[in-house]
Formats: sequence, structure tokens, C-alpha cells
Amino acid sequence: MAVDLKDKKIILTIGREFGSGGRKIGSLISAKLGIPFYDKDLLNRAAADSGIDAETFDKMDEKRCTSLLFSFVRRLEKSGSRPEHDDTGILSMNERLYLIQKQIIKNIAKEGSCIIMGRCSNITLKKDPDAVHIFIKANHDFKVQNLNKLKKLEKNAAEKLIKDTDKERAAYFKYYTGGLKWGQSENYNYIIDSSVLGLEGTADLICDMVLKKLNIHN
Repeated sequence: MAVDLKDKKIILTIGREFGSGGRKIGSLISAKLGIPFYDKDLLNRAAADSGIDAETFDKMDEKRCTSLLFSFVRRLEKSGSRPEHDDTGILSMNERLYLIQKQIIKNIAKEGSCIIMGRCSNITLKKDPDAVHIFIKANHDFKVQNLNKLKKLEKNAAEKLIKDTDKERAAYFKYYTGGLKWGQSENYNYIIDSSVLGLEGTADLICDMVLKKLNIHN
């Protein structure tokens, strides 16, 4: 049963390791607290507001960073500088789409309580007094088992997908935050291991934290 937050406001940003169940946890929290959950539908809203088709946004989403972006991240690590664009103009388009999405995140946060999944939202909303920033991790076996259950992947395939996806997310985060490290404790308020309590238990833990922060007795 959803909790009535009444005139209270809470914004949760959730970063997550692939396979940790972060998206499912976000969905569970949304149902328990009765507040909107934005993940892929954030891309659809960005597309609708900007007039750019959703497929274009999907191609640059945090899990779909291009090889070009990886090369620029490597250059950033070596030189300590951040290039603004390349000769093909591809990167400038990526940055344009990112900035549109960033503004949508800010707009959503102004509307009321919500949960926003990934996409550097913890940095975008870093100064928002109503925001709590969470990163969800899990141990290796839990993530592999979770992917086996959800996607029917064998161990080797699951391990490769975890490694590749987390590498993409880390590169995306590092590039668009000017060099910050994805999953590093100083960029979040809470880092939670979902393999300790499971998905439902982790969602309950976060909901309890929200209720205490808002001084709501359930």
C-alpha cells in the first residue's frame, strides 16, 4: 500500500551496478511510496519536449555510449582536459542530447516527489535540498544469478554483460560530470548492497529511510 506523503517532498536519485536490481528496486519504492518513477520514460519525455525522436535519445542513453565516447574518455584521463567536440560533430550532438535530458531531470524534480534512475541525476540535483542520492551495488554471484533469472543468461554471458554495461555507465558518468567517478561514495548519500537484503528488502530499507527523513510515522 502506498504511503501518503501529503505535502512532503522527496527526490531519490538511484545509480546502480548492472544486475544489482536497481531498476526493480526503484519500481518497488515507487509503488510503496506512491511517487513517480522515471527511467526510460524520462527519455520519452525528453524526446517529446525537444522534438527529437526517442530513438535518438535511446542511442546515447547511459548504457549505449559509443566507442567514440570511450576514446574521448581515455584522452581525458591522459591529458586532463575535456574536448568539446570532434570533427564529425557526433560528440556535440551527444552533448546536446545530454543537456536536454539534464534539463528534463531538473524540471521533473521541481514538480514534486519522484525517483530518477541514473543518468548523472545525482550530480544534476546535487544542490537540491529535497534530494537523496543512492547507489545500489551487489556481490558478483547475486548479479549473475539475477541476470540468469531475468534474462536466462548463462554465467559467462552474464559476466560479460555486467562488465561491458558497467564500463559504459562509468564512462558516461565520468565524461558528463567532468571526471567524477561513478559509484564513488562522495557522490552519493547512501551506497547499499542489494545482495544483503534482496530486492524487496532493499526497497523497504530505502522507504524506511525516506519516512524517517520526512518524519512520517507509518
